[in-house]
This record gives sequence, C-alpha cells and structure tokens, in this order.
Amino acid sequence: MKLVKMKLVNFRGYGEEIFYFKQMTGLIGKNDVGKSTILEALDIFFNAENKNGVIQPDINDLLISCDEDKYYTITCFFEVPENEVVIIDDSNPTNLKEEYLLNKDGLLEIEKRWDCTGKSITNSSLSINIIADIPYIGEKQFLTMKIVELRKELENIKDEIDDYNDVNKSLKAEIRKRLYKFYTNDIEKREHPINIKNIETDTKTLWKSLSKNFPMYFLFQSDRNNSDGDNEIQTPLKAAARKAVSEKLEELEEIENYIINEVSKVGEDTLKKLSEFDNSIAKGLGTNYKTKAWDSLFSFNISDDKEIPINKRGSGVRRLILLSYFRAEAEKSFLRADSKGIIYAIEEPETSQHPDFQLMILQSLEKICENDNTQVIFTTHTPEIAKLFEPESLIFISKNSSEKPRVETNELDKINGIISSLGILPSVSSKFVICVEGENDLEFLKRTNQAVPELKEIIDLSEISIIPMAGSKLKQWIDRNYLEDSNVREFHIYDSDVNEYCEKIIEINRLNDGRRFGINTQLLEMENYIPPELISKEFGIDIPDVEVWKKTDVPKFLLDKTFLQIPDKKKREMALKGILNKKLPCNFTKEILENYGVYEELESWFIKFAECSR
Repeated sequence: MKLVKMKLVNFRGYGEEIFYFKQMTGLIGKNDVGKSTILEALDIFFNAENKNGVIQPDINDLLISCDEDKYYTITCFFEVPENEVVIIDDSNPTNLKEEYLLNKDGLLEIEKRWDCTGKSITNSSLSINIIADIPYIGEKQFLTMKIVELRKELENIKDEIDDYNDVNKSLKAEIRKRLYKFYTNDIEKREHPINIKNIETDTKTLWKSLSKNFPMYFLFQSDRNNSDGDNEIQTPLKAAARKAVSEKLEELEEIENYIINEVSKVGEDTLKKLSEFDNSIAKGLGTNYKTKAWDSLFSFNISDDKEIPINKRGSGVRRLILLSYFRAEAEKSFLRADSKGIIYAIEEPETSQHPDFQLMILQSLEKICENDNTQVIFTTHTPEIAKLFEPESLIFISKNSSEKPRVETNELDKINGIISSLGILPSVSSKFVICVEGENDLEFLKRTNQAVPELKEIIDLSEISIIPMAGSKLKQWIDRNYLEDSNVREFHIYDSDVNEYCEKIIEINRLNDGRRFGINTQLLEMENYIPPELISKEFGIDIPDVEVWKKTDVPKFLLDKTFLQIPDKKKREMALKGILNKKLPCNFTKEILENYGVYEELESWFIKFAECSR
C-alpha cells in the first residue's frame, strides 16, 4: 500500500485540511505553522495503537475552537495493488475491490476518530471506519452480516439465479460476491462509513489483515533531550528492528500462537483442578494474555571504543548517525523489492549539519525513494534543499487571517509563497547561461568539459550556469522565470530528435535579438556522442556499426540488455542515463573523441559558448 493523502479534521490547529503525498514530499512553512503536526498525526495513525510510535493521541489535540462536535479525525488514503489479498473472514482470502471496500476514487480510505467528550483519551475513545463506495441496497450492508443472514439473503434470490447450487455457502465472501453480482447491475453506489467492528469476526481478522499491509511509519524528530536513549540514536536502530521483525512476522506469529495455546492449556488444567477444591472460586476465571510488539523485546545502542555515550557527543555527530543510517538504507534500497511499504518522516534533516552533509542526506533520501515501496516526508527551512524539489512535491503551509494553518493549493501562489518564505534567489550567477533540455544534458556537458583539458581551456563550464529548460525542480522554475525579464545572454543547445526543440532553435535564430542564440546537435542525442568502446566496456555488450550507432536511440538499445535486475523499465532507463551522462564522459579524451569522429563538433559547441559569453 502507498499513502497518497491524509485528511485532518479538528486536529490541533487544523479545522479541515487535506495533504497530498508523493514518493518524496517536503513541508515548507514558518515556525509553529503546523508542519510537525502533519508528521505527528501520521505517527498517531500508524503507531499509537501498538505503542510503536513517538506520539500518543491526547485530549488536547482537539481543535481549541471546536465547541459542539467534540471529536477529531485522522483519515489516510492508500493506493492498493490490485493483487493485494486481505482476509476479511477467518480463512478466506479476498480483495478490497471485490468486497466494495474502496472509496469512489478506488482508494482505501481509513478514518480514525477520537471522541473528546470525556476528560481524557482512552482506548474506547477510538473508532475506526472504512469509507467505502458500496452498492446502495436499502439498509442492507452485506459486509456486516453474519453468515446465517447472508444465507437467508441468498435464499431470497434462489429462484432468480441459475448458479445457486454452485455458491459455496460456508464462505461469507463467496455469498457476498454472488449477492453483489445480482444486485449491482442497476444499483447506484454511495460512499458510506462502515465501522470496522461491524465487519469483524471474533478473531478481528479484517483489521489485523489490513493493518498488517499498512506501510511502516518512522518519525525522526529534530528535538533532542540528551538522554541515554536519545531518539536520534535509538530511532534508526528501532526502525531496523521493526523492519527485521516484519520480514519474519509469519514465523513469529506461529511461535506466539504456540506459546498462547500451550500456556492456555496449562491455565485450563489448573482451573479444572481448582474447581475440584471449590467450584465457586474457579467459576468465571479464565486465562488472559497480553502480548508486546516483537521489536520492543530488543534494545540496541551505539557506543565508541572509549565507552563514551554517543548522546554526550555533539549534536552534529548524533545527527550524522541518522544521516549514515539513511545512506546505508540508500545503498540497499535500489535493488530491493520489499512488499512491505516504509514511510520515513524526518524533521529538518539539515539540523546541525554542514552544507556538504545536508546535500549528502538529501541525496540519500532521494536514493531511498527510488524504491517504489519507500516514501519520505520531511520538513525544511533551508532554501538550498527546497530548490532541489519539484513544486508538486512540496506542501506550503501558511496561516490565514484567522491565524489558522492552511495548505496553499494554487500552484503559482504556492511557488511564490515558498520563494518568499525561504528567501530563495535565482541561481544565475553570470550574465551568460547555457540552456539545455534536461538534467542529463547538463551532466554530459559539465563532465565532458572537465574531462577534456582542450575543451576546458576554451571555456570553463564550472563557472557558467546551465539551466535545464524541461527541468521540473523549483530551482529551475525560478531560474527560467528570472530569465524571461533579464538581459542575460542565453545559448540554447538541444538534441535533434524532438521536433519541438528543432523548431525552438529555428525561432530563436529567426528572431536574432542579440541576446539568445542556439543550435541543435547533429546527432540524435547527447548519448550518441559517447564512443561505443566506452559503452561496450562499461556494460559488457557488443555495439553495432559505428555509423549505425550514431543514429541509434542509445538508452532504448541498452534497456533490454543490461541492468535487468531493475524490474521497472522507467527506473532502469533512468539508471542507464545516469551512467551514460555522469560516469562515461569522465573517461573522455581528445584522442578517443577524435577517433570516434565527434571531437570537432563538440569543440565547436564550446567555441560558440565562449563567443557568446564575451
């Protein structure tokens, strides 16, 4: 399951607000605007019941201006894979779509509601609802019916269906399926909250099955209390323990059930013997049990060789341990295909860190998110971090005229709000810029320039701003917006494989405004300028004739021949383009490029850049 959005109602400062989450989501806003509230609400939703989290629900979480309906809700919406199986009844697997347990948008919508009419929050304060788009058949809700009632409903339509005898009447899911098939042809569907308790069997199979499929949620807070169990140290290790337990959960549940059964037998035998002494004492007694989360049985810490507690070291060192955890996870995550989703929520990853380390932790988090099953939600006050994300991956929170937090939904207002809040300035640092199509083109030009001294002597691109015009990050949006009203000289160089970019160059040169210049590459793409011998050596594959190679879509050619350990083709292509444009140009020399027959053209680009920059 993947978290796609959350709705808060009457929770702390929020009256009603919806938050949308991507693979990686940044929360931007001033201090005390409600960013941490979002992360803590998610921690309550995922972890409060099992006591696994940092935050517990509290009566003071109720919106202070809530005078009449004293309750608050945290509702999470999940994308559910079509092949994901849940156990609604004790032993019969089914899926949420067939059971009409998804909402009208095809999402699993789980609402947790806390009654705040008492003096404090207790276990009974919580109710859990599934908001389902179900066929409206009067007051009938097949999901909440016992098997006797379902059989009666099936009996009522016995004469109107021809497969009555084929229906397995010992399985509720099979009876419901046939009833839905009969009733839903001409019946409208309506969204309706279904209390989880009304669907439950005595063994509470549904909620256990659903919650087992939820992503694991880990909250890393920025506050430090300097205790021996400092969360900055403990939380990564606890996260690792919970992940390890989840991978062996079925085996551990077998052990748990075995222990419960064996101890229960001893308890029953003991009570039988007690009843022989005095039945009135034994009457009404039974064996009860409580279990703890498996990961809570393990405690880990990190110490140095001088036995100095890590929490006594500087805050930057402690935070570096967190950074190192994410870097270690990043190295493992790219080739991992865990079925269990993970959400890392991190407050201000830049806290107490040198700017170089800020970038490293960001790169580690991005790497982790290349795994489809991993999401990251973070808060930040740092312009340099915010600039590196697409605006659609950022949530901007501000306060309205009533001092209540609100999410900016208008894209342009959101971008301008982020720019104003963080004081982000354009990164254009010179009176000349090079405009390319995308990030990979930027990497190719920079690395080619630095690898070949003869090209670097013409112009050093490390001192020149290069802007990807198709880039979607906030930084690139700001830079493009800045160029529109500036007198900065622009040189545009685009691949020749897309008509739109060929026409763009024609238009720039037709206008001849003395500020903008441009060319298209003679070969299809930047990747075609990489000598085949370097690609063959890197990937261990044979390359076709050189002239044919110059007209080949290189990433597409490689797609089915290498990096096959990455199942997702889009991610595989991204990984290949990263190697082609970031790694291989570092091996360029003038001689290699001349032998391939592309040096002269590459040299002409850099000569044009230099002329335009003067």
